[in-house]
Amino acid sequence: MAADLKDMTQYDWFSQARIHETNGEDEKALEAYEESVKLDPQYAKAWFYKAKLHYKLKQMKEAKDCVKRVLELEPDWESYIKKYLPKL
Repeated sequence: MAADLKDMTQYDWFSQARIHETNGEDEKALEAYEESVKLDPQYAKAWFYKAKLHYKLKQMKEAKDCVKRVLELEPDWESYIKKYLPKL
């Protein structure tokens, strides 16, 4: 990783998560999304992608928890939720 871990922003963690997810490293991706939302609990995009990954992994309770957070932050994203996470 380019940045020292303690210097990473929520956006750095999000980028790492996307890379891990692209490489099929789902657990590492979830950990990176978690770090991202820990640093910035208002970061709806990270919550959304975290929800999508939980959904893909059939971790429905976790996916629902993330979706709930997304909709608290960005109520107008409901159409995206319905499109990408139809069973939630």
